[in-house]
Amino acid sequence: MESWKEQLKSKIHESELSVSEISDKTKIPSKYIDAIQEGKFQDLPAEIFAKSQIERLFKFLKIDPNNALRDYEEFISPVENQDEEQKIDIEEPIKEKLLKIFDIERLKNSYVILGGVFLLIIFSSVFIFYPSDQINDTNLVIENVNYDSLVSEISEVTEGINLEETDKTINLGNTEEKNPAPNDISRRIEIIIEGESWIVVFDRNERLLYELMQTGSYEFSGLSPLRFKIGYAPATDLFIDGEKINFSRAIKGATNYAHFWINEGNKVESIRD
Repeated sequence: MESWKEQLKSKIHESELSVSEISDKTKIPSKYIDAIQEGKFQDLPAEIFAKSQIERLFKFLKIDPNNALRDYEEFISPVENQDEEQKIDIEEPIKEKLLKIFDIERLKNSYVILGGVFLLIIFSSVFIFYPSDQINDTNLVIENVNYDSLVSEISEVTEGINLEETDKTINLGNTEEKNPAPNDISRRIEIIIEGESWIVVFDRNERLLYELMQTGSYEFSGLSPLRFKIGYAPATDLFIDGEKINFSRAIKGATNYAHFWINEGNKVESIRD
């Protein structure tokens, strides 16, 4: 059975189109078509573009892209796992610092001292309030405090603290969130480059893109509002949900650099750097 790479090369050959011609028709840069053919995923652009370009190329040639996409997912997964390991490595020292702040051993010793004082008070009360002849007839049952168990519970509480950062502030009076997030509005973004240009894109939650982009069409999505930094505006066309965006008034004079917001109504608001 042919691998997806062999199938792709065969279909390109059958199409009687050059890589350059396929690039013109699909708006995928030639170097990325070559990289996909060879399975050199490391040569592809950012993940948000790579997947769409693989899918676009395969659909153009009427091939099922699932096997190629699965191999690409396997290629990027070690990077994701490494990021998770780094996150754990960062969190562990924080937990250790928290445990030092709580000083479990010191707390344990404090409970021992307090327990001793408590027992002393009980015995003193017995001798003060009970006649001496009744003390021997009095059955006093004093349970041992399991200090190790108590310390273990304290440790569990501190280890259970959520160390991840959050932007949400909770109002303890009525348990409602302060500044609740607006409704998510996902926008389809298409950037067409003729030549090359640095492109930086932020959506409501995060930076989506920071890359030197070259001739081609790039599609991805993000949540409104959107913020763009475009290094070379003359080489860049921008479409939001299929509508071409005119950001000419946001271009900074002769530098051809543009920095602007786009709101839900596709209104451009220039940002002064």
